[in-house]
Amino acid sequence: MSSYINRNSRKRVIILGGGLAGLSSAYELSKKNYEVIVLEKMDGIGGLARTIKKYGYFFDTGPHRWFTKNDMVNNWMIKLLGDERIQVPRLTRIYFDKKFFYYPIKLLNALKGIGLSKAFMAVTDYFIARIKSRVLMQNLVTMEDGYINQFGKTLYETFFKRYSEKLWGVDCRKISIDWVGQRTRGLNILTIIKETFIKSKNVVSLIDEFSYPKKGVGRIAEKMSEYIKEKGGKIYKDSEVLKLYIKDGNIESVMVKSRKVTKNFKGDYYISSIPISDLINRISPKVDKNIIAYSDNLKYRDELQVVLFINKNHITPDTWIYVHPKEIPFMRFMEMDNWSDNLSPKGTTAIVFEIACNEGDAMWSKKDNEVIDLVAKAFIEEFKLINKKNIIGGYVHRVEKEYPVYHLNYKNDVERIKKYLKKFSKLQIIGRNGTFRYNNMDHSIEMGLYAAWNIIENKQKYDIESVNIEREYLEEKKIENIEDETLENH
Repeated sequence: MSSYINRNSRKRVIILGGGLAGLSSAYELSKKNYEVIVLEKMDGIGGLARTIKKYGYFFDTGPHRWFTKNDMVNNWMIKLLGDERIQVPRLTRIYFDKKFFYYPIKLLNALKGIGLSKAFMAVTDYFIARIKSRVLMQNLVTMEDGYINQFGKTLYETFFKRYSEKLWGVDCRKISIDWVGQRTRGLNILTIIKETFIKSKNVVSLIDEFSYPKKGVGRIAEKMSEYIKEKGGKIYKDSEVLKLYIKDGNIESVMVKSRKVTKNFKGDYYISSIPISDLINRISPKVDKNIIAYSDNLKYRDELQVVLFINKNHITPDTWIYVHPKEIPFMRFMEMDNWSDNLSPKGTTAIVFEIACNEGDAMWSKKDNEVIDLVAKAFIEEFKLINKKNIIGGYVHRVEKEYPVYHLNYKNDVERIKKYLKKFSKLQIIGRNGTFRYNNMDHSIEMGLYAAWNIIENKQKYDIESVNIEREYLEEKKIENIEDETLENH
């Protein structure tokens, strides 16, 4: 069954994807009386930043703290959340060789933990790497190149190599250096030394607290959704985009499958946050085979999120912990009770474990009870913080395309695809997977705002491609008192 949805007199914007990027576009457009239709493949909104509710527990789909270097975006979020926003003290550690290390790295803790001999090697390797970077014309290409250049070989092999290969499932020499640039901008031993001994009054670095909605990160999406619906917008869940029909060089309509029914939506404008490779593969008539080849080169890393419900709380002091040993199946876990007291029944907590895998592989294909038992056994035996009797239940959430994989030539592939998509003047692409860029929440929201404002002002005034390309360390923010005219105007 197929049908066209009736139009009204307002300008209509079709938004593909109901994550934070797509919803922030819909939210802004709703303020200006545009008719917005959000099409979301999953059974819930929020994309990669959801809060799932099961058995009286609220738990997030991975650690999603709110921190941004952009005052405009921060003010936007403060206004959206109002009194639902709380400040959470951050404690993040690395579990490595039966020891815990602070992350971001704290100099004295790291040097003490790795021992005097290795500490001497670490400092020596770092200065060798810095001398090489200044004297030699190095061709730095891979993730390994980037980490060694930034931290030296010893710290790379100690703190970064094992975890990175556990996350990506491939050798660090097969991942682009751009990943290092985006995740550890400007962070090196000198930054860490400065943080240890010289506290700057003008820089908030290596942040030790963050903002968070007290009922879970999913409240960000829910608050936007409530407003969108109040303004007459439509959000269709369980609705997968099947086709984008092209006519006269532009998008004419979108076909969506919702359960067993297909529907066609026509819009005046289109915004897409669905994976860019999916977008290419759904264009009809099919695009040039060269563009399809670039799209096929793009790969993603998937994830199992395994939740254990525990009849104790505050089992660890941490908001989240990185787990390096490859023999332990999960790469990271977070205890929800350390984020907010409003997420679990009194005296209990939920711990969310993340397992990196690929859709269809042996881990992905395990039955839910098998994965829960695997995680519970590994956690109990390795950390000895609970016993089997403390576990009162479990849940598994499967996430496709959690991370875009920066293969060595990914930038060329992505640029070719984006150049092709620019021919469609009614289309803008946003979000982590929509632009194939490892965004945090604030980056995706900023992209969504820009896409909406470009439509509202009827010109490409706001550069979506400028988001999340700054070179400074991600968690270093200069304090500036700047009047935010951009937000005031919208």
